[in-house]
Amino acid sequence: MNDIDVRNAVHKKLLKRHHSDADTLVLDELGICLGACRVDIAVVNGILHGYELKSAKDTLERLPAQVKYYSAVMDKVTLVVSDNHYEEAKKIVPDWWGIKVVTQGSRGGIHITHDRAEKANRSIDPLRLAQLLWKEECLTLLEKWDSLKGNKSKPRFKLWEVVTQVVPKSELQNEVRSHLKQRTSWRT
Repeated sequence: MNDIDVRNAVHKKLLKRHHSDADTLVLDELGICLGACRVDIAVVNGILHGYELKSAKDTLERLPAQVKYYSAVMDKVTLVVSDNHYEEAKKIVPDWWGIKVVTQGSRGGIHITHDRAEKANRSIDPLRLAQLLWKEECLTLLEKWDSLKGNKSKPRFKLWEVVTQVVPKSELQNEVRSHLKQRTSWRT
């Protein structure tokens, strides 16, 4: 059982209803924290929900750093972990992360069982969240909040700081989700 097997099973079994929802965006490999980490699967709708996948062939070496980065921007996170990594992974992820356990049946089928429900993340970092916005999206947001004056020519990294000073965190979360769903192009 490798990453693609787990990924396909998650899309087919856990995210099926999200794929058919016109108001939901499902993305593979969403870069976060200025590319320091990639969310294996991100679901963007009323929340930003990240799925971290650990197949039987993976290691847990990067998981502590992934916990840090996911926890900075994701409203909820679910770890989908192979049964051979389950015990160790459960010690690494915070209590608010959901856990699903993946096993491979005798005929090769992938089975996903529920272990722990995900809860709301209470420690989102507004600056890390703002870093998901492109420059034009920052400018649009600042215009909406009557704070565009004096900021049009600033580089993106300065705009992120201004956005976090002007826009309340809960509104910023809504705005980031909205902008992510409105994008027509993901690779620049």
